[in-house]
Amino acid sequence: MNNTIVNIIDREDPLPLYLFIREMYNDGDRVMFVSAKGDADRIPFFINLMGLNRELVDSIVMNRISDELSYELICRTVIGRLDSKQHYLVNLAGGSRYMTLAVQRSFARFNADFYYTKTRENVIVNTIYDDSIYDNDDVVIPIKHRMTVGELLAVNGLSNDANSPSRSPIRSAEYTHSFFKKFISNTLSAADHDTISLLRLHYRSRRKAMSIKALATTGLSERPRVEHLEALLSHLHFIPQNPDELTPSEVDYLTGGWFEEYVYNIINEQVNPDDISIGVHISRGKTAHNNELDVVYSKNNQLYVIECKTGVDSNRMFNEIVYKVCALREVLLGTTSKSYIFSLIRDDDGRLRQVARLMGVGLYDYNNIVEGVPFS
Repeated sequence: MNNTIVNIIDREDPLPLYLFIREMYNDGDRVMFVSAKGDADRIPFFINLMGLNRELVDSIVMNRISDELSYELICRTVIGRLDSKQHYLVNLAGGSRYMTLAVQRSFARFNADFYYTKTRENVIVNTIYDDSIYDNDDVVIPIKHRMTVGELLAVNGLSNDANSPSRSPIRSAEYTHSFFKKFISNTLSAADHDTISLLRLHYRSRRKAMSIKALATTGLSERPRVEHLEALLSHLHFIPQNPDELTPSEVDYLTGGWFEEYVYNIINEQVNPDDISIGVHISRGKTAHNNELDVVYSKNNQLYVIECKTGVDSNRMFNEIVYKVCALREVLLGTTSKSYIFSLIRDDDGRLRQVARLMGVGLYDYNNIVEGVPFS
């Protein structure tokens, strides 16, 4: 007998719904969505995202926005659409508490099993709602599915390029480590730093490969020349993919991308993530606004985002970075994601860490990075 997989639409936290269907759905099952009127637009979103057969999808939507405020109206609306011949697997993780109570009460009159998807613990709990609370009949089911970065972003309604081959490091971990050592040991000269600054200010936004000779002698498109470029490449032992030119990704690497790759390597070695990407671009809907995530990874179906900064000039600048990271999480990534800042700023008195913590952001500073303090 096929089942009907039931979920309550929750715009703020769509992950329990997604994982419940991924874990419980079998070929031939039906899927049912219960939704407040204002959240009904999420139903076609999930149908498309998960590739569900529309002919096997049922929807129960409250008729008016005010209906979700009435327990009796919710119950009457739900009960009126249920079938005594169906077997329902009901996920109670979703919607308002009021909606959840009404849904549980409604399905209890039919052939239904009740579940609660706990994404932080990565389990689904199967519970029997009866008069006995001493028979220990709750069943905890570990969630087997492990989401990729692209999946987690897509569930939150974000277009992204996390699965693009270009979202991987362009240099080996060994080379990036040597670059890091040169940077923190102050072996880069003033001319080296000036050269990197010129590249960052005038050439980082270009999309085409650039002639090294032209950059060093005349500059490009009326932009200043980078006179010390060849000496910098030699000092860093940086061998371009094409000996005569720098690609946009190589310019990005030289002007700060190396630190993102260094952080990427730290996470890969210490956390062993399920999936990890670098420089991921995200956007929502048709908006032209595009955000970039320096390092983003998934572990046990949770999303982790790291903002990488080699240096921070002032407390004010640090506060702006924290606010940006916090706003990005709350507006786009979902409140269940976790955000961090990795920076070569020194926070010896712990004040910056406290500022970040108050905004729900973790800080991994110069001392943590240079001393190799384990990240978790």
